[in-house]
Amino acid sequence: MAVWYVVLIFVISFLTILISKKCRLKKQFPGPKGTPVIGVIWGLDLASLHLKLYEWSKLYGDIFQFSCLGKKFLVINSSVVLRELFLKEPNSTITADRPETFFGNYIYKNSDVVFASSDHKWARRRKLMYKLLHAYGEGLVDVERQIRYNLHSLTEEIRLLQNGTIDPSNIVEEFILNTIEVLLVGRSYGRHGELQCLLGKMQPVVNEIANLGPDIVYSTFPVLRFLPLPTSRKIKDFIKMKSDMMEILDRLSCGEPVGVYRALKDATTERDAAGERWFTADNHWTMIHDIITGGHLSTKGTLLSLIHILAKRPDIQKSIQSEIDNVIGVDREPVLADRQHCPLVTAVILETLRYISHLPIVTHNTSKPTHIDGIPVERNTTIIVNLWTMHHNAKEWDIPFVFKPERFLHADGSLLPSTNTIRKRMLAFGVGKRGCVGDVFAMSRIFLFVSTLLQHFTILEPKDEPLPDLLPRDLDPGVVLQTKPFKVRFVKRNNRY
Repeated sequence: MAVWYVVLIFVISFLTILISKKCRLKKQFPGPKGTPVIGVIWGLDLASLHLKLYEWSKLYGDIFQFSCLGKKFLVINSSVVLRELFLKEPNSTITADRPETFFGNYIYKNSDVVFASSDHKWARRRKLMYKLLHAYGEGLVDVERQIRYNLHSLTEEIRLLQNGTIDPSNIVEEFILNTIEVLLVGRSYGRHGELQCLLGKMQPVVNEIANLGPDIVYSTFPVLRFLPLPTSRKIKDFIKMKSDMMEILDRLSCGEPVGVYRALKDATTERDAAGERWFTADNHWTMIHDIITGGHLSTKGTLLSLIHILAKRPDIQKSIQSEIDNVIGVDREPVLADRQHCPLVTAVILETLRYISHLPIVTHNTSKPTHIDGIPVERNTTIIVNLWTMHHNAKEWDIPFVFKPERFLHADGSLLPSTNTIRKRMLAFGVGKRGCVGDVFAMSRIFLFVSTLLQHFTILEPKDEPLPDLLPRDLDPGVVLQTKPFKVRFVKRNNRY
């Protein structure tokens, strides 16, 4: 009898384990199946991965998964799910890592702030980045002074070009790079200086090679970097330009004033309590490049999109100008303190960031097994934060592909607070432990740019050629989406200058 009892217990236990295992296998997120080993690779446009993820979100919902070249990806398409995931423990810590990528491993060597996974050294680098970007206190005053000085040059150049039909990308890029140059080395050498010439060539290259789609292929087959492929040649070009950039920065940073480049270089000589160097030469150049890429590509895409949209929407432009005239007038320059009294300007900026969703996808990684929405998720699962879909999700936004800055305003015209549910859905700067360190710097620069530009000029469509609507789906792909080339006219407003 005892033998049968043992056998019965064994059978029941075996069946319980088997049933439990089958239940676990069934309890998975939905998603496209693909084929064994290679997964869904043949169904992807790697350059514009965000558009395919948007299509799949309509089929599979707020969370879905797919496999590609042997890797599993979990895609988050809802701002509510994302905030739950990134703001509440234990998942806010578990999901704060970065996945291993080709760009992060082979080019950045996991030594920066953006691509590297989190540890105590990463946290220290991130804190240093905050400090150097002057995100608070007296540092913000220095940022404002620097931006306003560069805006003088921009408005003067536009004044000389006014009434003519021009491509605004050159003047916008010079304004952005002037600001970055001052931040890095304490002064600007203009668009014809060696640093700006190099950065103008360098940034489009990194925008392509660090894009998640191509990176999936190169991280799976890193040997491709040695083959004579177009992307491989661009990788080699980037590495060469990186060396040239650091040589130029080293030369330009001699003497006074002191910029971020020298402050970071000084950190390479510091030692921790154990006598070890906590900040290396690799940390130095990758953090410099983080600042350049974050400050250049994102702001360029946003400012050019704003100019394009305002040229097509004279009604919004006129309302902004009325607000600027009432709050600031014509006798003084806009200052950052004006932001709290210019809700429409801020609403237009927020809507632009939502509408274009210039950073369409961001990746995180799980540092240990966990559960998301009650479903088990393995360690080293890559989480794709699908910001492009979140910002164009009809369940979260009314008519998402229509530009409506009023969605960020109360009925009385005041700005919705950051705690408002609608504001919480706008995640252009991320959320949680990996939120963008340059959000204050970026918003400050964009506000001063828009308010100064529209204080002096009206943006018009070209006279002799049509200006198409700016459609989010048509933006040029990359890590950061960019506008296609376009032309506008700047016309001086009456009683200006």
